[in-house]
Amino acid sequence: MSSQINLIAIISPKAGKVERVVELLNGVSQYVHKNEPGTTRYQINVETNKKSGVEEVIMFESYKDKAALGTHGSSDAFKAFQKILKDEALIGAPMQLKFVKEAGGFARL
Repeated sequence: MSSQINLIAIISPKAGKVERVVELLNGVSQYVHKNEPGTTRYQINVETNKKSGVEEVIMFESYKDKAALGTHGSSDAFKAFQKILKDEALIGAPMQLKFVKEAGGFARL
């Protein structure tokens, strides 16, 4: 049984703040890529609701194990990201985290 942890993080920026949130996440992503070898996926996506026009940032993240997830969550880069989100009032709703387990299908890498 794999100890890999997969999660989807849904971030709801305030109107007009998506680009700033994505900019900040790209900075975090660079840090993660260089310093967190246990993070195997850190993908930033933007989704726009066709009816409401509301944009969300949807992250696909994978961690080798619980320790790698803990390393990420306690990193200075992630803590600084969270502080900027608050200080700049960028978020309109609490972040949603969905821990998911693969149930089928495939991935081509």
